[in-house]
Amino acid sequence: MLVKTDKCRPGDVLRRDVFSKSDKPLIKAGTVLEDIHFAVLHAFLIDRIDVRTAGKKKNTDQTSGQHARLAADAPSSAKTDNSLLDAVFAQAVSSYRFFFKQWQSGEPVNIGLFRRDMMPLLKRGLADPVWFAGFLLHLTSLHSFEARCVAMGLVSGFLGKKAGLDPGNVYQMGLAGMLADCGMARLPPSLVRRADDVPGQAHALYERHVLDSYNMLKGVPTLRESLILAVIQHHEREDGSGYPLHLRGERLNIYGKILAVCDSFISEKDKAGAAGWPVRHLDHLARCAYGRLSGYVFAKFCYAVMTLFIGMNARLSNHQHGEITFVPDHQPTRPMIRLDNQMIFSLSDHREITIDQIDFK
Repeated sequence: MLVKTDKCRPGDVLRRDVFSKSDKPLIKAGTVLEDIHFAVLHAFLIDRIDVRTAGKKKNTDQTSGQHARLAADAPSSAKTDNSLLDAVFAQAVSSYRFFFKQWQSGEPVNIGLFRRDMMPLLKRGLADPVWFAGFLLHLTSLHSFEARCVAMGLVSGFLGKKAGLDPGNVYQMGLAGMLADCGMARLPPSLVRRADDVPGQAHALYERHVLDSYNMLKGVPTLRESLILAVIQHHEREDGSGYPLHLRGERLNIYGKILAVCDSFISEKDKAGAAGWPVRHLDHLARCAYGRLSGYVFAKFCYAVMTLFIGMNARLSNHQHGEITFVPDHQPTRPMIRLDNQMIFSLSDHREITIDQIDFK
């Protein structure tokens, strides 16, 4: 039956495809609705859908079994379709823009509402390595400040997960990454658009955003103190050359080190062209940030990113093509490539050759 979207609940099952402006269904019939689907429906302003409700509590076990079978039979795109996660990302960016305007007007950080709007993306985005790999490959196409902040949270959660944090801390890491620059709301609007290289007094004013972020988050319930401390540390560097407190590596917590690596990666994105992203820029960051970022955390990040691309096509600077088949942990940006002629080509043995492009098959 046709039901208002805000009256539906997780566990309800779509009876008919949901369409937006495309001939391709946004969500396919048979999908067991979850939080991610409601975020998509909200993003596309779809206020009514045809569903079969989950039923009363006494039939929970039977209904759950039916839902599990429907989920298994549904096309994979109905469960983790890239278009769904793209829409959830877009909705998160829109929500961030709304929150940021509130902060600019002096409103405090409402962590409950912020968490509600960001968790669908963190949960499903970090659970879908195929979507996340594509997201990283297209990171250079994200230009808005809000998109940068949301991306920073996703990348921070990803690295936290690969660093072995428990799920609760992974999501806290993601939220901290998203909120690391919330203090920009206290600066003049002309500085909000990431002018990292502004000179003189303007740069000193820009650096103040780290303290403002900390002050806005200090005492916020449900955010752990260690993560709030990481926010004030995300521009600090291992050699003491960072800001605002010029702390050295031994005084930085693991969360601060993770945020520092992710912020540097996102900032490198802002300077990058599409060619060779992100491999060439991981190499560039390794050179220019040597001794400034935690070597352990950065190495783990490089390896985690590159392993996402195993099985993808690579175009090399010598005009050869092939599939990434193996990523060495000691030189992750120099993987082994199975060329179109089935020969194995090791980039570690050919330092003059680089990866110009990575894409899906």
